[in-house]
Amino acid sequence: MGCPMNSSLTTEILQELRRILAMDSKAPVPVVKTVSLEFWEHLKQWVHHISETPEPFTIALAGGSGSGKSMVREVLVDALAQVANVSAFTQDNYYRDFEKDFPHLPLEMFYHQINFDDPAHIQFNQLMEDLKILKTLRYGQTLHIPKLIYGTPESKPTSLPKGLAVPVTPFIVTEGIHAFHLPELRSLYDFKIFVDVDESSRRARWLARNQRENRGTTDNMWQTTVDCLQTHILPNRVHSDMVINNVAPIEQVKDFIHQVIQLLYKAAERAA
Repeated sequence: MGCPMNSSLTTEILQELRRILAMDSKAPVPVVKTVSLEFWEHLKQWVHHISETPEPFTIALAGGSGSGKSMVREVLVDALAQVANVSAFTQDNYYRDFEKDFPHLPLEMFYHQINFDDPAHIQFNQLMEDLKILKTLRYGQTLHIPKLIYGTPESKPTSLPKGLAVPVTPFIVTEGIHAFHLPELRSLYDFKIFVDVDESSRRARWLARNQRENRGTTDNMWQTTVDCLQTHILPNRVHSDMVINNVAPIEQVKDFIHQVIQLLYKAAERAA
């Protein structure tokens, strides 16, 4: 976990970051599984952004369905909101309009046949175009992106083309199962986090969420998440800056993320 010295991250800050990571590694269930070779360089860019760059800093989270991406996103947004304005959205909004695209597939067959985790169902071109636009807009402006209306056992998922307003802020946090799917998509993020979890925990969370939100829980729906994780999601874990172990206690996850962000802002103040 060595890192080069630079003017933005002082020796004291580097030592504190190392201390936080070292303390975490000694916990019964550490929050951080691994960090990449680019981890320290991307933190340096994060600090530079805070002190000098007038465009949004984008943070993306990926992981399997039910891994807890939304929870980690909320923790991250809460920590960032204490020091800066932040916007967030899920990339689920870029799913195709299933109601429009599968009008002749009867509802009683729909959830037993459709693979919702197939990346072919994601509007990647629209997602990348919107991320590029967000990078060019001024703080305070707003971009309208698609909004997914989740399906239920009584209805198919639909999409509202301009249904969600995303304010342009210094930080934009987004998450999705296929957030790291394409190289050109990954290049639009400034920092990437992979949310990892064991399969039994993931299944329990997936079931609880789908039951709570009335999304349906067919065997086909679960099996497609298993197949997708192995085929499309886990192979892209290597592109993350940090892998978070999301079976760590939530208070421990919160404490770790808040400590790191507060430290980065301390570094930015010194660099300014």
